[in-house]
Amino acid sequence: LKACTACKLAKYSSVTCQKAHRAKHKNECRGRAVELFDKALFQQPPPKEDCPICFLPLQFGPEYTRCYPCCCKVLCSRCVNIQPHCPFCRTPTLTSHEELIERCKKRMKANDSMALCHYHEGG
Repeated sequence: LKACTACKLAKYSSVTCQKAHRAKHKNECRGRAVELFDKALFQQPPPKEDCPICFLPLQFGPEYTRCYPCCCKVLCSRCVNIQPHCPFCRTPTLTSHEELIERCKKRMKANDSMALCHYHEGG
């Protein structure tokens, strides 16, 4: 059986069956699709407890961690090296405050909650 691609609730044995049921299913389907979209949009990311490089527990605070605004990855102070680029996405380091704001806006469009924190701190 094939599930409705929008709401994932209705199951159909064929395309013909799906087309025949569409008129009855349409309103219920739209409501469920909006509900699924909102759930995905406002879902919080899992808590970041370990450094993604060394896998040691993160101590929170500006002296213990660094968050890169290009990809919003948080590293512990032990793993942060002075490099001309981000260790994850290879984006060059920031050269201006305006560049920080633009990168944060780009990450916010991708629904990254860490970017909002960066934008608030930098803006």
